[in-house]
Amino acid sequence: MYAIQTPRITNDNLMDSVSEIRFGNNDIFATGAWDGYIRFYQILAQHGIQTQIALDFKSVIDCQEPVLSISWKRDMTMIFAALADNTVRVYDIKTGQNIILGYHDDCPARQVFWNEDLQSLVSLGFDKKLRLWSLKQNTMGMKPSPIYELNLTSIPTVGEQDQNERMFAYADVDCKIKWFSWDKIRGNLNNTVSRNIFEVEDSKLGNRSQISALAISHNSKQMGYCSVDGRGAVVELTDRLEALNRIVYKCHKREEDSKQSFKSEKINTYYVVNSFQFNSRSYDWVSTSSSDSTIIFWDLKKKNKITTIPFDAPVIASQVSPDGYFLAYATGYDWGQGLDGIDNRFSNNVGAIFIEKQQLFYV
Repeated sequence: MYAIQTPRITNDNLMDSVSEIRFGNNDIFATGAWDGYIRFYQILAQHGIQTQIALDFKSVIDCQEPVLSISWKRDMTMIFAALADNTVRVYDIKTGQNIILGYHDDCPARQVFWNEDLQSLVSLGFDKKLRLWSLKQNTMGMKPSPIYELNLTSIPTVGEQDQNERMFAYADVDCKIKWFSWDKIRGNLNNTVSRNIFEVEDSKLGNRSQISALAISHNSKQMGYCSVDGRGAVVELTDRLEALNRIVYKCHKREEDSKQSFKSEKINTYYVVNSFQFNSRSYDWVSTSSSDSTIIFWDLKKKNKITTIPFDAPVIASQVSPDGYFLAYATGYDWGQGLDGIDNRFSNNVGAIFIEKQQLFYV
């Protein structure tokens, strides 16, 4: 099945790989990158007999430090970033000016998430701390303090907040998935809240498969995660956010010739899944983006691939737009092949795909 894609962007001067992609609305998205810049793009669509799309590079903010994660303020006047210098910052979109909202101890924040209802920025730190920061704090020149802090039991590998900002989830190095509703701490930010607010389950992918990607559906009815060995799991969530089994599957596996044997034999090679995405247009659709240089659309109900979209480099980040019509992606090197892969043959690129109606289900 042919995928409608944007031509490659050549004027964004992307000098290193992208760390994260986040949509601000249905057609504008931002990327954070290891070269220290936040870049802004707009998808342009022309609908007719066949939809044509293009990608317009709009502007850039120089953060002067590698950008690990980004998050939009809902009105799109500000963007938040977790930087490699352990700071959490907020940037004015128009001027690029920034202030330091907070810090993490001895290591950076893994990810940041703006929560409109709490009027707070959530930072998930490699220091095993979940912190909330207020835009309204007046530090009087002193180091800012979080308005809320929760000590985690293990180092997080990846986290996510749902589109409606109802719940938060993260995976840790112990291969456990933990999640909770923000209702558990709303109105209690000044009080000590126990770690027992989390729902916890062991990864359905086993205790040796580190979780590399995690997603929550737009309506908080499903949660999915994938691993460094190319597998994925999806669970259904009740109104009380209790997990029910749905599916576990192998999503990025290739049968390849062995490079360590004189005999001609095939071995199964599994690739890191770098991004997992739901779609608001279909309950049964998910996508996976991987180190094997492909994006795959899946039909969970029919347990089959809808389409595979190949690229010339690992797909290191992706996100589906809130309305479910576009998927923005970035290619580059993700260290999935270790030092052997550093030979500059993988180009850093950002693009977008239009998700057609017939690509929402398997036929």
